[in-house]
Amino acid sequence: MSFARLSLFGLAAALLAAPAGFAQEPAGEEPAKQAGPRVYLIGNSLTADTLPSRLDGTDAGLVQWHIYCGKNLTFIRENPDGHCVQSSTPWPQALAEGDYDFLSVQPHHGTTPAEDAAIIAEFAAQQPDAVVVLHTAWTHLAKFAAAYEANDADGPMQPSPAYFDAVLKKLRTALPGREIRTTNCYELLYALHEDIEAGRGPFKSLDDVGRDAIHMNHGPGRYLMHNAMRRALGQPPSAAGFELEPEVKAYLDEQLAAHGWRPLAK
Repeated sequence: MSFARLSLFGLAAALLAAPAGFAQEPAGEEPAKQAGPRVYLIGNSLTADTLPSRLDGTDAGLVQWHIYCGKNLTFIRENPDGHCVQSSTPWPQALAEGDYDFLSVQPHHGTTPAEDAAIIAEFAAQQPDAVVVLHTAWTHLAKFAAAYEANDADGPMQPSPAYFDAVLKKLRTALPGREIRTTNCYELLYALHEDIEAGRGPFKSLDDVGRDAIHMNHGPGRYLMHNAMRRALGQPPSAAGFELEPEVKAYLDEQLAAHGWRPLAK
């Protein structure tokens, strides 16, 4: 047998003996990681109203959530397997296995600032590198303005500056040095209320952004809350999937610029 044929047999044997994947990944190189920030959201249907499935990175598996409709953080913590959205990843699994850049958590009725802050801090401790986003949501539209203006932090949770400020103060004590952001959704909704009362803007009542007693509609309501969440996550604004009149979109964008989350001045 010729030397050339022996060489070919030797090469074939070497290739067959090579470990699987040898040809795909040169020695010393790690598999490519998915690009983009990873996001995890915990809350109820008012978190769902921010449309997590439309956030950047969702199609690449970079955005996950645990949605339990109508429940507050105490209930979600004590019932970790419960959810109302089939695509939810239970928080114990997500926080143990994931490596997130942002962790969004939403308080709701029935808790106190101390309870909310303690649970959020517990979740955040399992994701020490994540920016914490406090999803400052709202309440029933007919009661929202009164709850905001009562500005009470002493009783059960109501969406007001005093309540959320109390949660933030406790969080900053529990998580020193941690970056904490807010969605400011309740501030945006109150800005709409003030304009409605003054006869400004395109809306006649908060019902114009709602689809029922508490949830946002699929037009201006969810556009506002989705983009409020995007701002808090550092994502660019998006109108994908929304059909809005130009003047309505321009008005909502003005509200987002004025009242949405923005970096603190240095």
